[in-house]
Amino acid sequence: MRAKEFFLFILHKKFISNRYNEQKHSEKFADGACIMGEERKEKENFLESEKEREDESLEKGLDKAGQGESQEEGLEESSYKFLKETIKAKPIDKRKLAKSLGKLIGAGAIFGLTAACVFAALAPGMAKKALDRQNGKKVQFSSQEEEQEEEQEEETQDAPQEETQPSTTVIQELTPEDYENLYADIFSTAQEAEKAMVTVIGSQNNQDWFQTPYETQLSGLLVAQSENGQEYYVLTEYRIVENVDRIQVVFHDGTMTDARFQKADSNTGFAILKIPMSEVSAETKADISIAPLGDSYNVKQGEPVLAIGSPMGYSDSVGYGIVTSTTNKVSKVDSEYGLITTDITGSSQGSGVIMNLDGEIIGIIAQSFANEDTKSLITGISISQCKELIQILSGNQGIIYMGITGENITSEISEKKGIPVGVFVEQVEVDSPAMQVGIQNGDVIVEINGETVETVKGYQQQLKACKAGETIEVKAMRQGTEGYVEVSFDVTLKAK
Repeated sequence: MRAKEFFLFILHKKFISNRYNEQKHSEKFADGACIMGEERKEKENFLESEKEREDESLEKGLDKAGQGESQEEGLEESSYKFLKETIKAKPIDKRKLAKSLGKLIGAGAIFGLTAACVFAALAPGMAKKALDRQNGKKVQFSSQEEEQEEEQEEETQDAPQEETQPSTTVIQELTPEDYENLYADIFSTAQEAEKAMVTVIGSQNNQDWFQTPYETQLSGLLVAQSENGQEYYVLTEYRIVENVDRIQVVFHDGTMTDARFQKADSNTGFAILKIPMSEVSAETKADISIAPLGDSYNVKQGEPVLAIGSPMGYSDSVGYGIVTSTTNKVSKVDSEYGLITTDITGSSQGSGVIMNLDGEIIGIIAQSFANEDTKSLITGISISQCKELIQILSGNQGIIYMGITGENITSEISEKKGIPVGVFVEQVEVDSPAMQVGIQNGDVIVEINGETVETVKGYQQQLKACKAGETIEVKAMRQGTEGYVEVSFDVTLKAK
C-alpha cells in the first residue's frame, strides 16, 4: 500500500507541475512578455500551498492505513477527486496583446528601413574600398571629385554604348644606348642636308702686316641650278660679298671654286651667287646636292629642328632645339616676312639654315631680324616667303618698288584707336615713288587699282602683280581736322 500511495503522490505532483507549466506558457504567449520576478513569486506560493495540501493528505492517508479497506478506498477516492480538480487559465488581455504586437512590428519596420538606408549609402564606398584593397591601392575622393565622377557616369550612361578595346600605355625607359642612337639618327639627317651647304669666303686685295688678305666667311646654300644646266645658284648674305674683290665657295667635299655675284635684296640682306658647273668636278657633283626647300607654313611651335651651317659663328657646326614661335613678323619696305624663332644657342653673327627632322629647309638664318634680347638665339625667315624671292634673284629680275613700310590695322585696332582698316604707313623711303607722289607717314592705304587692301601681305601681293614702269592708283585715308578723309595717288612703280 505504501508503494501505491507513493506512486500516486509522484503522479499527482507531476500532474500539478505540468498544469502549472501549461498555464504559465499560455499566459506568456498571450502577454508576449512576462516579468520574471512575478512568475517566480507566484510559482513559490503555489508550490507551498500544494505542498501543504499534499502533506495533509499524506498524513490522513497514513493514519487510516491501519483501519481497513474502507479507509483505503476513502483515501483513493480523495486522491482521485483531487486529480479531477482544474486550474483556470488567466484570461488574455487582447488590448495589451495588440499593443505589444504593434510595438514589435513597428520596431522591426524601423530597424529594417534604417538598415536598408545605411547599407545603400555605404555599399558603393565599401565596394570601392574592397576593390582598392584588392588592387593594393588606397584612394580617397573628395566630395567634388565624387560629384564629377557621378556626372561622368550619368553622361556615359546617356551616351550610346560602343564596344571599345582597352587602351594600354607602355612607358619604355631609354637607356644611354637609346640616346646615342637617337642623336646618331639626327646627326645623320644633318650630314645629308650638309651636302647642300657651302662656305662662302669674301676676300679683299688689301693685306695685313703678315701679308695675308683680309677675308670673311659665312655659310651658303645650294638652292637651284639654271634651266640650261650650266650654273649652280648659292643663297648667302650680302654682307659677305659686299665690297670684296674675290668670292670663293668651298663645297661639302672640301673643294674650292670661284663664284660670281648675281643679285641681292636690301630688305632681307640675301644675295644670290652663281657658279659655273664647268668649274665643278664630277666627283664634287656626285657629293653635293640641291637643298630640299620645305613648307614653313606647316611648322608648329615645339617642333624639333636643327640649325646647320655656321649658327655658332664658325663653319660646319650643328645645333639642336625646338621652335619657340612662328607668329612673329617683321615689316620691311613693301613687304612683310614671318619669323621662326628657336631655343638654339647661336652667335649674333651666325648664318646658315633651319631644318626639320625630315631634312627639309624651313628657314634661312637671319640674326639681324632677332630681337635685342634674343640675339643669342637662332632666328630665321620662313622659307615659304623666300621661295619667290630666291627665284627673282636667281633670274636677276628686278623687285617691284613703291617705297613704304607699313603695319596692319585690324578691325580690333580700328575699333580701339579709331583708325581705318588697312595698311598704316610707318615710313616712306626717301626718293621713292611713294614719296614723289606725296604719300605721307600716318596715311592708311585702303585700295590699289580698285582692290581693297587690309594687310601688308595683301599690299605686297598687289605690287607683285604689277610691272616696273606701271602706274597704279592708290587710295588712302588721311587724318584731318574733321577726321579721316580719302586721298588718291597715281604712283609709277620702279624696279630695284
